[in-house]
Parts: sequence; structure tokens; C-alpha cells
Amino acid sequence: MKSLYQKYQPQPDDAWSWNYASFYDIEDMYDMAKTHFEREMDTIFTINDAGYKYALDISTSHQRHNLALEQLLVCRDKTTNKLLAYSWIGRGHRTPYSNDEMCEARMLHTDLNLSPMKRIHICVQAINYWITWGIACSVPVLVSTSIREDQTTFLRLHERLDFIVRGGICYKRIIPK
Repeated sequence: MKSLYQKYQPQPDDAWSWNYASFYDIEDMYDMAKTHFEREMDTIFTINDAGYKYALDISTSHQRHNLALEQLLVCRDKTTNKLLAYSWIGRGHRTPYSNDEMCEARMLHTDLNLSPMKRIHICVQAINYWITWGIACSVPVLVSTSIREDQTTFLRLHERLDFIVRGGICYKRIIPK
């Protein structure tokens, strides 16, 4: 039986493609966050629209100059060029009880108008890109969290991808000790 990673590997016949985000993607990423996810964040945080766009801009700049600092990818429909999702991961994080560096998923937003199966397919691909990036950067641990009100499917997906889930935090050792 194929693993989820094998089942959802990017294929030439996928209706979408993944690419490094650029400055030109910032407005679409911002609009997706604003449209689909702001209501889940604004009860906790004071939303700073300019600050979010600035953070996306800094990430695209980091990525343009050093691919090992951050990874910000966009997933777009091959026919319409519509943004379907974006994923963002950074590095340099540590816990107080270990010197192991962690790469931490900063964002994985999908268009909530997509079918649940397409969203899962895209999420598995994004998580696989995170793992590949973390290994390429020699970062041994990947951490993924969610701010969503309903995290059940997201956390279950991580469990099926061999993450250890503790509360709302998912951990995966991607480089053996």
C-alpha cells in the first residue's frame, strides 16, 4: 500500500503546480489570508495588514538570496493561474531542552473553496516540500502547528504522515539522531 507521500507526489497531470513565491505573489497570498483565515486570527491577535505583507516580502527576498533561510511556495492552477495555496517554513528555532535546530511551518493556507480531497492532496505535497527542504538544509526536526478553530483533520493528517502530535503541535524528526 502506498504511503500518503507516495500517493500525493506532484505529478505532471496535477491541475496545479508549485513554485517559489515572488514579490508578485504577495497580494494573492495576503488576499487568501484575509479572505479565509483572518477571522480565526483576529480574536487572538491585532491584525497588521502592512506587517503581514512586509513579512511575505522579506521572505521572498530571503529566498531569492539564500534558499536555506526560508521557503515560501505558491501553488497555482495551471490553467487559470489562480492561487490555490501557499506554504511557508523557516528555520533557526530551538526548544529550551535541546540544541537540535527545528524548521517551523509558519503558514499553510489553502483555498477553502477547494474540495476537502484537493486540500488534503495539496497539504500533503506542501508538508513533503517542508521535509525535503529541512533535510536539504540539515535541520533535524520539523514542527507544524495550527491556529485553526477546527484542527482535527490537520492534526490527523500529520499523524498519518508519522508526526508525533502533542496537543496542537506536530513534531517529526526528519534527520535521524
